[in-house]
Amino acid sequence: MPYLVSSIIAVVTALIILLTRYEADDSAITAEIERAKSMFITVDGFVNTYIQSGGDMTRINFEQLFDDGILLGNMTKDIPTSTANVKVVAGAIADKSFAATLEFQNSEIKWQIVPIVDYKINDYRGVEIDLAKSVGSGYQLFIDFTNDNTLMSKNPFSENFLGREFCEKVFFGSFINNAVSISAAVSTLNQIVTTGGTSIDGKISCIIFK
Repeated sequence: MPYLVSSIIAVVTALIILLTRYEADDSAITAEIERAKSMFITVDGFVNTYIQSGGDMTRINFEQLFDDGILLGNMTKDIPTSTANVKVVAGAIADKSFAATLEFQNSEIKWQIVPIVDYKINDYRGVEIDLAKSVGSGYQLFIDFTNDNTLMSKNPFSENFLGREFCEKVFFGSFINNAVSISAAVSTLNQIVTTGGTSIDGKISCIIFK
């Protein structure tokens, strides 16, 4: 009998530890998803400010927003051609400015925005989107959270939630779940690259129309 009781206690204890751990994990992922949502909304707010100030949507990128003083001071704007948070003037470096990325304070998520360009791409449902008529009427957002351990711990959920709940339902955008990067090649400049991409690699894109 003592053995049976101790065995039951051991099993119950293990279950409590297991359930507590998953509850903590769920709380962590929920909190990080909410943080990502706030960042998503903030990025779109920056774009709205850019539009309201007369910005050219065919040239939008984080270097341009940085140069225009739209970004918050505690963010990290980075670009391969310059030291982080140094103004390099988007117009002076031409197409290289589109490579600029943004990171919020205490966050491992990288954000990149580029203009909508004339090409076709399939969304996560396999539906083809022809962007020819949307040039200058929105932007493409690339999100890389491969360095965010919390989001990556439940990556399929994270990608789908960010894409379907935020991109589609909040911003009425088109969710690209297999995005891997934004092209910097001259012939495909600012097109979303999907070759080799999956729905569990921590990278997504959202095409948002304005």
